Amino acid sequence: MDALRLLFSAGGALLTQAGLHGQLARLEWAEEKARLHRMLITGLLGFASLLSSMIFIGILVMATTWDTVYRIPAIIAVVAVYGLTTGLAWRRLRSLAALGKDAFTATREEFAADMAMLRGTQ
Repeated sequence: MDALRLLFSAGGALLTQAGLHGQLARLEWAEEKARLHRMLITGLLGFASLLSSMIFIGILVMATTWDTVYRIPAIIAVVAVYGLTTGLAWRRLRSLAALGKDAFTATREEFAADMAMLRGTQ
C-alpha cells in the first residue's frame, strides 16, 4: 500500500523526468545525425577527390614522361600520391567514426543515475 502511495505521489516527477530524458535523447540524436552527415560528406568528398586526382594526375604524368627515361619513376610517384590521398581520407573517416562510441553518453548516464536513485529508495 505504501508503494502505491509513493508511486502516485511521485507520478508527476517521474513524468517530468521521462520528458527530460526524451528531450536529451532528441538532442543527442540530432548531434549523432550531424556527425553521420559529416562522415558521409567527408567520405564522398574524399572519394571524388581521389578519383579526380587519379585520373588527371595520371594522365598528365604519363603524357609528359612517356618518351623519357622517367616513365617508371613517374608511375611510382603517381601511385604514391594516390596512396597518400587515400590514407588521409581513410584517417579522417576513422576519426569521425571513432566519435560514434560517445553517442548518447549523456542519456545513458542520466538513465544510470536514475536507476541508481530508484534502487536506493527501495
